[in-house]
Amino acid sequence: MAPKVASAFKPLLVLLSVSAIARGAPPVINDSALLASFQKGVGAFAGKDGIPSADDLAKSSAGEIAPGGKLDVPAARAAGDHYNELSKSVFLVGSVYKCEKCDHWHSGGIATAWCLSEDGLMVTNAHVFAKAKGAGMGICDRDGKCYPVTEVLAADPHADIALFRVDGEGFQPLALGTAAEVGTDVSVISNPDRHYFTRTSGEVSRYCQTPAHGDKKATTWMSITADYARGSSGGPVFNPAGEVVGMVATTQTIYYGSDKANDQGPVQMVVKNCVPVDAIRRLLAPE
Repeated sequence: MAPKVASAFKPLLVLLSVSAIARGAPPVINDSALLASFQKGVGAFAGKDGIPSADDLAKSSAGEIAPGGKLDVPAARAAGDHYNELSKSVFLVGSVYKCEKCDHWHSGGIATAWCLSEDGLMVTNAHVFAKAKGAGMGICDRDGKCYPVTEVLAADPHADIALFRVDGEGFQPLALGTAAEVGTDVSVISNPDRHYFTRTSGEVSRYCQTPAHGDKKATTWMSITADYARGSSGGPVFNPAGEVVGMVATTQTIYYGSDKANDQGPVQMVVKNCVPVDAIRRLLAPE
């Protein structure tokens, strides 16, 4: 009987093997090599004609920037929830500078960006540009190839969105989805604290609104349970179809109160607020 049982499972084993070969091995991320590529690659653009410094980009994006009409973003094909495909459209974004002690380029801080068009329209948080400092600013893909940031096309500091252009072409754009319902499964691909191209998963936990205060407008946020950390700012939030339904923005830590002076007590929970996709659509196509 044993040989017959083994024979019955043989076709299934063959199919599984073929499927594994078709998918290929998962990409392996070398964090130190990527950081070195980012610093060297973006540094090579610094000071070139037509390439603004990170300081200039920060100044130019300090307030609201209207796109001057609807930005032409062709509809992209949803890639499904496949890390290998989706991560091709996610990037490191940040600035570089030189110190007084050596001739090497150094990272001035790295966040996350993602692609909306084949000709280099990218998205990240407005606060990524607001905090930029240094001689140059650029993006770096999963393979270590770098492209310079040439212009901030639109920015909404209240909703924490910046649309910018890089000098390059042939990018693989991500598809924009519709607003995700509470309870929808979501995933994030981002660059938390030099752990580049990390994927985490969770679900939409709620939508909330911060009220208008002074010169700040009322803003709607989408909260999720997928983990992220510093460096994740600007990371795309995907639904199960591989469509972008939001973008990483901030975290808020909830502590359990303590009687000790200057002690916040143990961490109870971290609330993770994201830009909802409808806010990105509004900046792309202002009324």
